[in-house]
Amino acid sequence: MSLSPQSSALDSQETFEESPLGIRVFSPKPQAKGDEAPSDIEAIFDDCLRKLRFAEYCESDSYAVEELIGRLRESLHSAQETIATQKQELSDLKNRSERLARAQAEAIVYSAEIIDELELTKQRLSEARSNAEAAAEDTRRLADTIFEQTNDAVLVMQSGKCLACNDNAVSLLGQTRERLIGSWPMPFTTATNSDESSIADELRLNPELTAASPQVLEARLQRESGDSFWAEITFSAFKMGDSFHQLIVVRDITARKEFVTELRRHGEFLDNIINAVPDPLSVRKSDQTLVVANDAYCQLVDTHREGLIGTQQVYVSDAIVEAGTDIEKEQQATEHRYELNNGQERIASIKRSQFVDGVTGQQYTISTSRDITEIRKHEKQLELLASVFREASEGIAILTEKGQILEANPSFQTIAAGYGQPLTLTGKFLNDVLPTRIEELDSVLENVVSGQPWSGKILVSERNTVDGAFWVSLNRFTNADQSENRIITLISDITDLESSQAEVKRRAMYDALTGLANRTYYRECLADCIMKNEAPLTVCFLDLDNFKLVNDSAGHSVGDELLYAVSKRIARQLPKDTLIARFGGDEFALIIDHRLCPIAQQSDVLEKLLTSFKEPFQIQGTRADIGLSIGVARFPEDGLDVDSLMRAADIAMYVAKTAGKNRVRHFSSKMQEKVDVRHRIQSRLRDALQHGELELWYQPKVNAATLETVSYEALVRWPTPSGTYISPAEFIPIAEQTGLIGALGDVVFQLAAQQACRWQKMGVKPSIAVNVSPHQVRDKGFISELVRTLERTGAKAEWFELEITEHAMMVNVEHAIEVTNRLRNMGFRIAIDDFGTGYSSLSYLKNFAIDTLKIDISFVRDVEHDVHCQAIARSIVSLGKGLGLIVVAEGVENANQAQLLAEYGCDILQGYYTGRPAPASQIEIGTAS
Repeated sequence: MSLSPQSSALDSQETFEESPLGIRVFSPKPQAKGDEAPSDIEAIFDDCLRKLRFAEYCESDSYAVEELIGRLRESLHSAQETIATQKQELSDLKNRSERLARAQAEAIVYSAEIIDELELTKQRLSEARSNAEAAAEDTRRLADTIFEQTNDAVLVMQSGKCLACNDNAVSLLGQTRERLIGSWPMPFTTATNSDESSIADELRLNPELTAASPQVLEARLQRESGDSFWAEITFSAFKMGDSFHQLIVVRDITARKEFVTELRRHGEFLDNIINAVPDPLSVRKSDQTLVVANDAYCQLVDTHREGLIGTQQVYVSDAIVEAGTDIEKEQQATEHRYELNNGQERIASIKRSQFVDGVTGQQYTISTSRDITEIRKHEKQLELLASVFREASEGIAILTEKGQILEANPSFQTIAAGYGQPLTLTGKFLNDVLPTRIEELDSVLENVVSGQPWSGKILVSERNTVDGAFWVSLNRFTNADQSENRIITLISDITDLESSQAEVKRRAMYDALTGLANRTYYRECLADCIMKNEAPLTVCFLDLDNFKLVNDSAGHSVGDELLYAVSKRIARQLPKDTLIARFGGDEFALIIDHRLCPIAQQSDVLEKLLTSFKEPFQIQGTRADIGLSIGVARFPEDGLDVDSLMRAADIAMYVAKTAGKNRVRHFSSKMQEKVDVRHRIQSRLRDALQHGELELWYQPKVNAATLETVSYEALVRWPTPSGTYISPAEFIPIAEQTGLIGALGDVVFQLAAQQACRWQKMGVKPSIAVNVSPHQVRDKGFISELVRTLERTGAKAEWFELEITEHAMMVNVEHAIEVTNRLRNMGFRIAIDDFGTGYSSLSYLKNFAIDTLKIDISFVRDVEHDVHCQAIARSIVSLGKGLGLIVVAEGVENANQAQLLAEYGCDILQGYYTGRPAPASQIEIGTAS
C-alpha cells in the first residue's frame, strides 16, 4: 500500500522530524515486470535498522543508550499510531479508488461514444469542405468569367497599385498587362481633367473613402497611342484581412457622351427655335403644370423662367388657359384682354392645340399668344381716320400726281356743290371743282410730288351770299404698297376765321373794357410817330386818385363801370384824333400831336380835363369821388425813344401824386434826380434788411385816467453810419412801392419778439404793438412767418398786438376776416389803426375779430378846437365802447387833448405828451408793463 504525502495521520511535523528512527513514507510506484513489492512491515524495520545504526552514531557522540532506547520507544509508539491512522486512510483511499475506477470506466465508455461522434463530424466536415472547395472553385471560375467577360475594364488595386486586371482593361486603357500590374493605370488628360485627376489620386490612395459607398467620376482618359476617350470610373473598396483593397471599374462612355452632347445640342437648337418665336409660347400638362415657356412668354408675364417652370399659376388670364377645358378642334383661337403687372391693359390672340406623349401617354397643351394690341389700335385708328375722313368739317380729297380726284369726303363734296359743281367728283381735276382756281397748279403739283408741301389761301369773290376765303393744303403720301404717290388735299372755309383773327388782332391792340388802345398799340403808335418825326409830341400818363378804394369797397362791377365812364369823360375833353390808351388798372396814357393841339393850348386842355373830374361819378347808385394825377413829357426835349419818353411821363405822374394828387406835373431833370435818390434808398434798404441794420424804438401807451404805461408800440428806425436816422416817412413808402415792405415787416416783428423775450427774462410781462402792412395781410405766407419767428425766438403770441390799417382791412374783407380770426386764435390781439380815415362799411366791423380801435391822428390833432373832430372822436369812442373794444387815441400832443379824450371815454393815449419813442435801452424796465 502506499501513503499520500498529504496524510493527516502524522501527529505533527515536529515529531516526524525529531524521531530517532528512520521512517520513510512513500507512495506506490510502478514495479518492473517480475518484481515483487516489499511489505510494509519490512519497510518499517529496514528503517528501524537504519535508526539503530544511527544509535551507534549517537553513542559515538556521547548519547546514553537508555536515552536512545527511551527515544526509540517513543518513536515506535508514535509510529504505531501513525500506522493505524494510515491504515484507516488507506482503507478510505481504496474506497475512493474503486469509485474512481468505476468513473474512469464510465468515462472511457462515454469517450468512445464521443470519438464515434467526432469521427462522424469529421467525415461531415470533410464532405462540407469538399463541397465548399467545389463551390469556391465554381465561384472563382464565375468571378473569373465575370471579371474577364464584363464589357468594362476592371482593376483590383492595393495601396494605389494594380494587383490584377481583366483583358478589357488592357484593351480599353491601351497598355499591356505587364505595364498595368503594379502601377497606377489612369492616364487622365490633365488639360481638361485636372480636378478629376486630383480626386482620383485622393480616392486611390485612401480606399477607405469608398468603403461605405462607391464614388463615380467622369473624365477623359488618354491611351498610349495618343487617342482619348470619355470614361466613367467607379471606385469601391473592400477589406481583405487587415488591409483595404479597391475595385476600379472603367467604362467607355464616349458614345454616351456624344449622344448626350448631341441631345443637348438638339435641345438647345429646339430652345433657340422656341425662343426665336416672337410670340409667347407655353406648354402645359393636363393639370396646368407649365413645362415649357419661351423668352417672349417670360417677358409677357415679367417673371424669370425658373419661377415659372413647374408651377400651375395662370399668368395671362384664367380665361386664356382654363383648367379642364377641352379643345374639340385641332386648334382653338380666342382673343382676350388682360393686364400686365404694371396695370397696362393688353389684347392677346391665343391659339391652343393639344398632343399626347406617345411614351408616357401624358397630354400636353401648346399655347401661343400674340399681342395684337397695336393691331387693334391700328384698326381703331383706321376706323377713326375713316370716321374723320367722313365726318371732318374740312374738305378732304385724294388726288393722283396729275391732280385727278380719286376720292373725296362729304365736306369736300359740299364745298364743291356750294359752287355749282356735280356731287360726283371722282375723275374730276382739282382746279375744275375748286371755288377759285389755284394758279400754276401743275407746277405746284410737281413740287408737292417731289416732297415740297404747298398751302395757300384762295379768295372767293363770286360767292352766292358773301365773299369768303378758303385755305388749301397739298401734301404727298405713298399708297400702302409703296407703288404710287398720292396727294392729299385739305380745304377749309376760313371766312369766319379771317373775321375772328381780325377781331383778335383788334382786341390785342385795344382794351376790352373801355375800347381804348392798350399798352402794346400805344407803344407801336408812339414808336411810329417818333420814327416819322413829322411833328413834336406830348406824352401824358394819367393815374386815377382813390380809384382802388372805390373798387375794393364798392366792388369790381362798380369799378369796371367807373373805368368805362372815365374813358368817355377823358375823350370828351381832348381834341379829336388824340390817341387815348388804357394801360390796365387805373392808368391811362395820351399822345397829343402838336399839329392837332399846339403846345400853347395843351395846358388849358389838361386843366380842363382835371376840372372835369371834380364832378363825382354816379355808378349803380354809388357816388365815386376820384381825381387825376397827370405826368407830362415831350418829344424830343424829354426823350428820343419810346422807353425814355414813357419813363419821363411816369416819373412826372409819380411826382404829381406825391405832391397831393389831382394835379399836372411836367417832367424835369430834378424829378429824375429824385427818382435816382429813390432808387438809391431802395438799394440801401435792401442791404440794410439783409445785414440787420434796422432797429426798433418803443413809444409808450398810457392809461388815459392814470397816465401809467400799459404797453409800447414798436417803431422802426434806420440809423446811418454818421449817427443820423433816415426818416420812416422817407423809406417806408419806397418799401411799399418796391415790394420790400413784406421783408421789412418780418424784420420788425422778429426784433420785437427778441426784445419781448429779453423783457420777459427780466421779470416784466411784455406788451408790444407791431404795425402790419396791407402787403402782409394779403401775403399767404404772412401767418406762417409769424409762427416761425415765434418758434425761433421763444416769444408768445399773447405778448403782441398787431395793428392793421382800416384800408388794409377793406381791400378784401373776406380775406381780412379769415386772417384776423386765425391771428386771434393764435393768441394775438388785433387793433384797427387809423380808424375813420378809410372807406369802410360799419356792417363789416362786427365781423372782424378785433380788440382795439385807434382814432386816427388827424382827428386828435384838432380835437380841442374843431367841433367836427370832436364829434368824430366821440362817435368812435362810443362805437368802440358799444362793441366792447379798447379805444386808443394816437397823436396826443398836450394836456388839453389828453383831458378831453379821457372825458370822452378813451381808454389809452399815445403821443409826444405821454412819451416819445426811445430805444429799449433807454426805457425804464419797471414801466415796460
